[in-house]
Formats: sequence, structure tokens, C-alpha cells
Amino acid sequence: MDSVTTFCSLWKLTLKNSTTYTLTDHDDLVNYAGDIYAPQHGADGSLVESQNGFTVDSGEVRTRLDLPGLSPQSIRDGILDGAALSQFRHDWDRNETILQSKGRVGNVRLSDHVIEVEWLGQSSLLDRSTGRVFSRQCHASFGDARCGLNAAKFETGTVCQRSFAACRDQFANTVNFRGFPYLLGDDLLQAGVSTSDIRDGSSRYT
Repeated sequence: MDSVTTFCSLWKLTLKNSTTYTLTDHDDLVNYAGDIYAPQHGADGSLVESQNGFTVDSGEVRTRLDLPGLSPQSIRDGILDGAALSQFRHDWDRNETILQSKGRVGNVRLSDHVIEVEWLGQSSLLDRSTGRVFSRQCHASFGDARCGLNAAKFETGTVCQRSFAACRDQFANTVNFRGFPYLLGDDLLQAGVSTSDIRDGSSRYT
């Protein structure tokens, strides 16, 4: 006699505005920790396994795009940015539930009324930059508020090299340059002593 599984998956999606969606791939409602997980046709997700060390746990959840408040346009506008996503394994025969993974939403893809949500585990937070990055390159995006330029005024295909020279010579926008062009590079730090260098305390860039 073939064994019949009594397990199903539960997913809890919490937006930054505290709106919560609770889904299951079971064929009946599941009540867990005060939340009602509703059956969602076509919902499925890869099992996310906790890993040792600093390897980023990840996975993916797919479901049909018929959740209230989640329209294609709202998703494109970033409604899922910063959302939290948890997956549970539920035994509906024994009414036992365990948390398998908890993380945040990564990339989101839309196709044929189906939403595919990348799922990044907690360790992924260690794999991102926080604060300001000190670099010779500008860290603004061309045409954004920090850049200050109106990208529509430039020809299609205009590319900013994000260098101080490009900002100065190509766009005359050095007042909004968001990098540090005068940082000493590795070439200088590794250079040997030279008798031709002038060491009078003046600027190297005058």
C-alpha cells in the first residue's frame, strides 16, 4: 500500500505596511498561531534548508496572482520591497507545525498571472553593504535625485561612466558627484620612494 503524506507547506508574507498574506498548498484551511492559511491554487515552493556558516539560504515561492492588493502594477511599484517571508511545514494529521525558514523577499518575477518570489534567508543580510561606500566612483544612479540631472534631456543610450572625469567633462555636474575622486589608490600605496616626488605638503591635485 502506498504511503500517503500528511504534510503541507505554509507561507506567511508580511509587507512593510504590516499587511499579511497567509497561504498553503493544502486543500483545506489551516489554522496556525492565530492565522488562517488559505488554500492557494498552484502554490508551491522549494524547500529552504538552513545551512551552516555564512552560505545564503534561498528558495522560491510561486503562486497565482489573485491576492487582494497585489496587482502587477503595485508589484512593479515595489510593494514587496522589504517584505518578510516565512515557510512552515505542517502535519495536518497530527496538527504539528515547525518553522523551516524565515527571510525576506528578493527578486520578483511576473508571468502569465503567476508571481514568482525569490526568498533570501536571514544570512543574506550579511551579504549587503550598509552605510556609505567610500569609492572613487559615483554611487548615484544616472538621473536620480542625488545625481540631479534630468536623464530625459540626454540622448537615448547615454551612459555615465560614474567617474569624476565623466561627471566633469561630459555632464558638467561635479557639484553633484557622489564619489571620492581624490582617494589614494592601490598604485600609490604600493609605489616605492622616488627622489623626484615633491613633498612640500601641497595638494597632489593642483
